Amino acid sequence: MSNSVKIVGGESPAPAPAKIAAPAGAVYSNVSRLFATPNEVVLDFALNLNAFGPMVEEDAQIVSRVVTSYDGAKRLWVHLTQTLQAYEKKYGPIELDIAKRMKPDEQA
Repeated sequence: MSNSVKIVGGESPAPAPAKIAAPAGAVYSNVSRLFATPNEVVLDFALNLNAFGPMVEEDAQIVSRVVTSYDGAKRLWVHLTQTLQAYEKKYGPIELDIAKRMKPDEQA
């Protein structure tokens, strides 16, 4: 299986597909933060062990930071929107409120 990206351009002949090297590694994130400068969008992905209440005395730690242009951010937004819509169409809405996802006997 090839890790290639199809590049779509204007009227000029399409260049050869860009090859993407295998990722160095994957990280897990359960929270994110977004901020922007006049030229870039910055996405921080973090692991917060206390995301659902106090469990450990540890602050959230940034595990990855992505800095991209505004057009790169918009392409990411389009792809995320399409992916989430396809998921929800197949499996149903994603509930963001953890209390609504819990079974009645699990709620305290």
